[in-house]
Amino acid sequence: MDLRRKLTVFAALATLGAAAACGGSGSSDDKNGGTVTLSFWNGFTGGDRPGVEHLVDEFNRSHPKTHVNMQIMPWDVFYQKLLPAYGAGKGPDVTAMSANQVAQYAAKRVFQPLDDAFSAGLDKSKIVPGALQAGQYAGKQYGLPANFTPLLLYYNKKLFKQAGISGPPADWDEWITDLKKLTKGKGPGGKPAQYGITMGTHETVEGIPILLAGQGGGVIADDGRTVTLDGPQSIQAMTTWTNLVRTNHVMPVGTSGADADKLMQSGTAAMEINGPWLTSSLDQSKIDYGLAMVPAGPAAQTTLSDSVQFSLGSRATGAKKKAAEEFFAYWNSRESQIYFANTTGFPPTRTDIGASDLKNPNVAVFARYSPKAVPFLPGQTKFAQMQSEVIDPSFEKILNGQGDPATVLKQSAGQLRTLLSGS
Repeated sequence: MDLRRKLTVFAALATLGAAAACGGSGSSDDKNGGTVTLSFWNGFTGGDRPGVEHLVDEFNRSHPKTHVNMQIMPWDVFYQKLLPAYGAGKGPDVTAMSANQVAQYAAKRVFQPLDDAFSAGLDKSKIVPGALQAGQYAGKQYGLPANFTPLLLYYNKKLFKQAGISGPPADWDEWITDLKKLTKGKGPGGKPAQYGITMGTHETVEGIPILLAGQGGGVIADDGRTVTLDGPQSIQAMTTWTNLVRTNHVMPVGTSGADADKLMQSGTAAMEINGPWLTSSLDQSKIDYGLAMVPAGPAAQTTLSDSVQFSLGSRATGAKKKAAEEFFAYWNSRESQIYFANTTGFPPTRTDIGASDLKNPNVAVFARYSPKAVPFLPGQTKFAQMQSEVIDPSFEKILNGQGDPATVLKQSAGQLRTLLSGS
């Protein structure tokens, strides 16, 4: 599945109204011959689909009193259908969607809290902390992980060797030195023939905020209310990296996530920050690559995550709720997560699965760093608007030289504060 598809649904949510607030998962205890049927919608249409189908089939086989009736559809169709279905009282019992979307539905009471799942077989202590944080809203657990992954640094071993670099950088000092060495030649329009790094700044998972966090800054603090985008650390980080882009041309500006991937696949970029979905295309392109943790900044070494989360419709009560909790526990069990990781290429959602359990060494690297990954702006009901209208445009404006970091970030921080005050 392509986790980069972050569709804007806030406008539709605004019109959902009381109908969705009252629920939308059909009857609370839908039994058929003693079997509880759970309707389950998701968009797992990619390479992970066989793994998803297998786990659902195995759950149905091993839980004869519950049947998960799964419908898989493209993500754009999923989001287009979901709100009208809930508004009409015909929405699914269980969904799986981008973690960044969960809070918007929870705020409209379309979903119900899932904290009871932790006393119904799901061992909270074994789940990667960031995978739980990604599904939280207003102090409650509205999402549980269907998958979770950190974003890591991909590096082209051939280009590193040609530049006399022995391995991935450990910290910013090494990283900046390597970026300059790896940016070389003249291509079309006077641009470098080879970039030190490529990083999408729209239509992709976020990379720039990782740099802000490395300096000790960020976008919005962990309390979910305090804007830190215009703080001194954020401004310093943006200034450092903007100078590298504007003066040393280490990275192309204004690229989408897909375009950034193409540069890495063609060997035109030496590094990229991304998730496990990039591995298959690099393998197909026969790029000899390695994976490493994002280099440590002056203040911290951290990275962002991406996650798909299960949620439960607000009207799925009684036997349906119990059956859903059993399904979530089964999905996140050790056995299921070993299978899922080995089949899909995503790291497990659990912390008690080691490299010896994983067939793919790349998956083992992602799993090793999962505990260091944090979700981007968890619990924000206006995430899509913040990202598409404020955050991404401000980063691109600065990197394009259309405003200095302090001025642009101050303006953007004001916009974020306005959005937060209206939440």
